[in-house]
Amino acid sequence: MITIRTVRPCRPSGLMRLGLVALAASPALGLANEMSFGTTTLNWGGYVKADVLYSRFSEGEVAQGGARDFYLPGATPVSAGGGNSYSVLDAHAKETRLFISAKTPYQGLQIGGHIEFDFIVSQGAGNEVITNAYNPGLRRAFLTIDNWLIGQEWSTFQNLGAIPETLDFVAFPSEGTVFDRQTQLRYSHGNWAVALENPETTVNTAGTVAAKNDSQLPDLVLRYIAPLQGGNVGVAVIARQLSIDDASAGGPDDSETGIGISVSGKLPLGPATDFRFMLNHGEGIGRYIGLGLSADAALDGNNELDAIGITAGYVALRQAWSPKWRSTVTYSMFTADNDVALTTNAVTQRVSSASVNLLYSPVPKITTGVEFRHAEREVESGADGSLDRLQFSAKYVF
Repeated sequence: MITIRTVRPCRPSGLMRLGLVALAASPALGLANEMSFGTTTLNWGGYVKADVLYSRFSEGEVAQGGARDFYLPGATPVSAGGGNSYSVLDAHAKETRLFISAKTPYQGLQIGGHIEFDFIVSQGAGNEVITNAYNPGLRRAFLTIDNWLIGQEWSTFQNLGAIPETLDFVAFPSEGTVFDRQTQLRYSHGNWAVALENPETTVNTAGTVAAKNDSQLPDLVLRYIAPLQGGNVGVAVIARQLSIDDASAGGPDDSETGIGISVSGKLPLGPATDFRFMLNHGEGIGRYIGLGLSADAALDGNNELDAIGITAGYVALRQAWSPKWRSTVTYSMFTADNDVALTTNAVTQRVSSASVNLLYSPVPKITTGVEFRHAEREVESGADGSLDRLQFSAKYVF
């Protein structure tokens, strides 16, 4: 027997095992469609989103792509004062998203799976000349067996319950956040989660950054999220083996330890107001912070790895003006402790941004709005640049 109905899933909270919450990919995904095949329940949903962005880069031109589709902090051009400003208008629907998940009870176990993709993370050779056709890109793909999760999911180092409500594709204020999806083995129990996650080391060699898949140990993450009435507070720690092994080509062969901590949460300040935050600090965690603004480590003259220190974070205040109108104000920052003798002075030293939006939902499934963002980036040489962006969006959740 096949039964089809529309349901409203529960919002994820600190009490729920995040690995089993298939709808935690995005804040307020809303309604999901549900179909039953015997004992298996199938859910699907997603959203259609159209964006119009007017961007002004103070110090140079930026090619069409990710840095113009959403805020990519490491892509803001910089100069020592001789750059030319560049303004551009873009419109796209690449953030449009679709997911499908399933769950089946079996001999006292709850087993399930989840697949999700959009059209912005892996755009391929699409262009804006005629058809605006872009490739679907894998976001999440995992299976669950009771408290266990196996597959590609948001890193356990990240607290999805601290996501601000913004129009930008990343949603988290980019430079200040933990942001990573990767294959992992996670066990969740109550408010606790521990995971072994895919290792990958990014190394800066005299200014050239490359990813090295030479690690022999997975990244280890431990997280605790305490639920609050209408919010949560979370703490996560990560330990990593940073590794480079180019000995077969006569190159360096070395390992170093990376370690970091992230404190985050959502604090209700009243019936219509909440405060969301994240603070991250560590050495050798560059791949996890700010969309890869910094490498994990630099290679010194002795062909040894030197972990790079990072401090980053954000704050966000959300205010509902009425049942249909609301705003979020954010501030985000990132700093790296680079040894310029190893990294050169062309690497990012600091980035910050601030944004404010006004959102309107005429009906529960539709959100329209406008958002303004100002961002500044500075490299170790002192060269800097800024971005000013005005974004208009319309989203229908199904």
